[in-house]
Amino acid sequence: MEQNQVIDEINYYKAQAITELLYARGMITFDEYDKLTDLNRQTFSPMYADLLPKSLEKSPNQS
Repeated sequence: MEQNQVIDEINYYKAQAITELLYARGMITFDEYDKLTDLNRQTFSPMYADLLPKSLEKSPNQS
C-alpha cells in the first residue's frame, strides 16, 4: 500500500467517525448522514469501499 493510500484510509476513517458522532448527537439527520458517508467514500476512496455497506440500516427515528 502506498503512502497516499494509507493517508486516504486514515482521513476516511476520521471523516466517517466525525459523521457518526454528528449523527449520534442528533446534529444531522439520517439522510445527511447517508450523504456524508457517500461523500467520504468518494473523496477518500477507502481501499475496501466495495465491501462497505452503501448505507446504514438505521431507521430515521433512531438516535
